[in-house]
Amino acid sequence: MEHKKTILVCPMDWGLGHATRMVPVIEALKKKKNIRIILGADNRPLEFLKQRYPELEMIKFPGYAPRYPVKGAMVLKMLSEMPEMKKQADKAHLFLETLIDEMKIDLVISDNRYELWSDKAKTVFITHQLNVQTPRYGGVAKPALRQMIYSYIKKYDELWIPDVAGDNNLSGALSHISNFPLTNYHFIGPLTRFQYVKPQLPEQNIDLLILLSGPEPQRTILEIKLKDQAFQSGLNTVILQGRTEESHQIKMGNVETFSHLPDNQFSGMILKAKTIICRPGYSSLMDLAWFGKRAVFIPTPGQTEQEFLAESLKQKGLYYYQNQKEFNLQKALLQSENYYGLKMQNNGQLLEERIAALIENKE
Repeated sequence: MEHKKTILVCPMDWGLGHATRMVPVIEALKKKKNIRIILGADNRPLEFLKQRYPELEMIKFPGYAPRYPVKGAMVLKMLSEMPEMKKQADKAHLFLETLIDEMKIDLVISDNRYELWSDKAKTVFITHQLNVQTPRYGGVAKPALRQMIYSYIKKYDELWIPDVAGDNNLSGALSHISNFPLTNYHFIGPLTRFQYVKPQLPEQNIDLLILLSGPEPQRTILEIKLKDQAFQSGLNTVILQGRTEESHQIKMGNVETFSHLPDNQFSGMILKAKTIICRPGYSSLMDLAWFGKRAVFIPTPGQTEQEFLAESLKQKGLYYYQNQKEFNLQKALLQSENYYGLKMQNNGQLLEERIAALIENKE
């Protein structure tokens, strides 16, 4: 009798993006026979996965999620918190080792959780952050930071990059490097939660769709700023707060706020929106590229990767962005007309090939 393989999928919980982009991975796994799928997450990612996959096994898998600084660079804050992060990572690693023994796990797929490697099971690490960006004044720390990150990635059996190889890609210099930390690396194509969704279009057109995401306190700071300017604009505005643990809908004047929406309604909102405002997180970028929608980006202050992506995409004439502190809605709407967005869809073939190779023990 063929052994039923048990697979643990575990995204990082710094915002929702790492969990939402696991949807195509989970869907590809569900197509395989004789597979037991376990999802491990915490906080809002756990709530999202519970709602999206109520039929699958769930494990609360604690991680370490620092709060973003109100001022300053996130990279520098992370460096200052490194001892505590290391302590929590060691605890999570021991927790994984226990789970592998107790639940007979054969394969672990980790999205940006560096500590989930093991010698007891096959392990896959998913990331687009191979060339970590640092502030200009923090460049001296970049080689040490890269070396530390690569030392963890090298403990995994495979590295999966959610982008395409070649020049026509999404992540640019973040993922397309000359020396990869693992020789067993694979570009699996962009990953979006909307790939398997039939959009449910709203009855009314939406002038402005605001998508909030990311860790606190910056998520709430941005919400307050944008809501105030949206009220003043008079535009028909929808705000999605990204609060998966809540369920409310509030209409005040021209602004309607939802805590969270199912993916079919969410995708319908994206399609009907004239203008979208969001963070340039990589998961958000993959979602927008699926629909070919243009957007106005507001990088999280101090989040060097988002600042890098926003500037790079603006230089290519694809997306307009403004800094959070100086954000002006009227100017953003006017300037964004000069940018065209990017369309890039993924049929899932590269991802399904890698999953088949792992499950069937092929190279």
